[in-house]
Amino acid sequence: MNAASLVHSGIPPEDAAAITEAWNGLYPAIRSELNQRVKSATAFGADPTRLRDLRRELGQLDRCTHRACTQSPPGFSPHAALRRIQDVIRLLPDDLAGDAHRLAALLADRALVQRTLATAERYANTDRTGESR
Repeated sequence: MNAASLVHSGIPPEDAAAITEAWNGLYPAIRSELNQRVKSATAFGADPTRLRDLRRELGQLDRCTHRACTQSPPGFSPHAALRRIQDVIRLLPDDLAGDAHRLAALLADRALVQRTLATAERYANTDRTGESR
């Protein structure tokens, strides 16, 4: 992941730099942990589908090719990244948990800003009766 991709997704440069630094410091360890867990699950006859899905979605977010839905353009979504990081926190060893929580805090702050902006934009596009302009 690079900050330019995040800026292209509408994230301010200073936030993009902080998210990129935290993500790039943590993502390789997350990927390694998920790879080990998929191998272990397979070896023990468990179904690693959810782990594979989580690994794939994190990879898409890392490459900024994630789609929030089938109609949305590919890119980076702080909200989607936050949800995936929250999913993976319980799987990480203790030495990575602090970094994961710090990344989650950065993503939560950015997701809140984007949600607030979207709400304000939606409100600006409606009249007093609640009908779209």
